[in-house]
Amino acid sequence: MYGLSDLAGHGCSPAALEYFSSAGAGKWSAALVPAGAGCFILVNSSHTPQRLRSNIAHEMGHLLLEHEFSGVLVSDGGCRSLDPAMKVKEQEAHDLSAELLIPKSAAIKAAFDNLADDEVAQRFDVSIEFARMRMNASGARKIATRSRAKRR
Repeated sequence: MYGLSDLAGHGCSPAALEYFSSAGAGKWSAALVPAGAGCFILVNSSHTPQRLRSNIAHEMGHLLLEHEFSGVLVSDGGCRSLDPAMKVKEQEAHDLSAELLIPKSAAIKAAFDNLADDEVAQRFDVSIEFARMRMNASGARKIATRSRAKRR
């Protein structure tokens, strides 16, 4: 894992470093960068530690799923350009990163423990937004609610 500042000595132009650390900082989160037979994860170190964990988990998802990439994901205008196949890969990496950071079984336990989103975020060291997304997408609260209703 490398931050932009680490790339200065590896041939990255000073103009690119300046742009992506200032005006362009909000236009990217992380990327897999090919390096010989492998790759490394480049992260936007201006993000919070929780966001960095999410970004790294997402990129690890691509690695674990053995996704192959071709081309650049960011256009000259700073916008992501994703074809349908790439959108599928992004969703797969997102889903796996969610499972890596808050496993479904842990989300269900948190729901049974009546933890609020901020408590889930604190427990798993993720952002409140990520915790909310995971608790909703996993169906954890619905599972807990329906289970409680059956016991009545």
